[in-house]
Amino acid sequence: MVIGRASSDRKARASQALWAACQALEAALRGPTGCVPPVDEIMKPLEDEVSLILKAGAPDDEMVDAVVASIPQEARLRGVYPDSVLRNRFLNVERVAKRVALLPDGGASLPIMLLSYIQSFFIINPANPIPPHELANQPVEVGKFNTFEILQRARYWVDRGDFAQALRYMLLLEGAPHVVAKDWINETRIFLETQQAAVALMAHASAAGLAYS
Repeated sequence: MVIGRASSDRKARASQALWAACQALEAALRGPTGCVPPVDEIMKPLEDEVSLILKAGAPDDEMVDAVVASIPQEARLRGVYPDSVLRNRFLNVERVAKRVALLPDGGASLPIMLLSYIQSFFIINPANPIPPHELANQPVEVGKFNTFEILQRARYWVDRGDFAQALRYMLLLEGAPHVVAKDWINETRIFLETQQAAVALMAHASAAGLAYS
């Protein structure tokens, strides 16, 4: 009985250590509030956080191994742009993409470039960029959205911290706007895949802790 209790206590402590290590990974994905410092000051490799998770996990914990393996290599070796930086970068992408809304990805004539640039100043963002039926996940013809409608919808979700929804809309961009948004799309994908792994690991650690409490 005593041995069994000691074993449960040991496993509970291990689960707490795993949860703390997972929380450190999740915290690394949240940027500072207020004034955002230069990217090179807040972007760092996550290899240390990942190593702590592997160290805290049980040797035979296949769940931890599988989820850690899903973390993008870019995140582990280079780091991830936190949510605050992604939001600031989105605002820049949005501004430039609006100015090149009429341009194909291979460029265009000077008159078309000027027209596209001028048009961007006459677009008014609606108070409610996404209709209620679309928010209710009813079928919509996304192929009919123009660049401005796509950006307005993406901005709606970025302002609410939902980068997964924003990414779905940004992937609809075509032509020059897609080229402008390409890096943001890739960095957001890395962020979301890493965040998803962190959430899954924390849930796993919490469940393990409850099992031995």
